[in-house]
Amino acid sequence: MIVLAGAPGGPGSEFHAEASSGSVVQYENQLAFAQRPAKDAVPEKMLVKSDPESIERGRNLFDAKCKFCHHANSTETIVGPGLKGILKNRKLPVSKLPATPESVIRQLKQPFGQMPSFEYLTDEEMADIMSFLNTL
Repeated sequence: MIVLAGAPGGPGSEFHAEASSGSVVQYENQLAFAQRPAKDAVPEKMLVKSDPESIERGRNLFDAKCKFCHHANSTETIVGPGLKGILKNRKLPVSKLPATPESVIRQLKQPFGQMPSFEYLTDEEMADIMSFLNTL
């Protein structure tokens, strides 16, 4: 087992992996992702709207931009992970960042792995997507 200190969980945290090059590469990718500066400012703590209009706009955006790669009502993987309960989990499934709206927005702007960038979405559109994801 390899123990690498300073993983994306914060100072002093550890990452445990089987001794394989794939695990080390995954750790290095996660660490590089966590350390890169955000391209655009992401609010420190975001208030997620729960009004029906925001949720419906978010659902429509999800259907237009995300459903080809992500299930909304399952954790099953299509291309990317299923997103059921995504904001109710402790960590995001691929990047392992905290499962917060801020982390999801960061990942939309600076994707991890094979995910394309959605940095062209407006702040309002990002907020609407978070409103929808919060219902899953």
